[in-house]
Amino acid sequence: MESKITQFVKQLLAAKQAETPHCDISSSQIHLINTPISTELFHELESISSEYHRDINCLAGDLLALALKEAIEHIPRKEKAHLDKVRHAHEVEEAEQLKEQSVYDAGGT
Repeated sequence: MESKITQFVKQLLAAKQAETPHCDISSSQIHLINTPISTELFHELESISSEYHRDINCLAGDLLALALKEAIEHIPRKEKAHLDKVRHAHEVEEAEQLKEQSVYDAGGT
């Protein structure tokens, strides 16, 4: 069985002439992050992005998502259960922050 990364690379090769180098970076389902990578890997990413007409940030995001999903699959069940609780706590905190930001004050006395 092929890895998700192998499947992704095959799709990339098959769509080499695609004219849509962009992706969704603004929906509520997307979170932008800054992450350090080595200069060598950055240049590899830049080359792939250029050659296959893909936005470099979208390509990096796709590859990071695949690697993260695979990493999560290898976390032991007990640790995964704990991480699920931690994730839930973060989601609750984020929802509370959004709720506080969306409170409408019409003013007045």
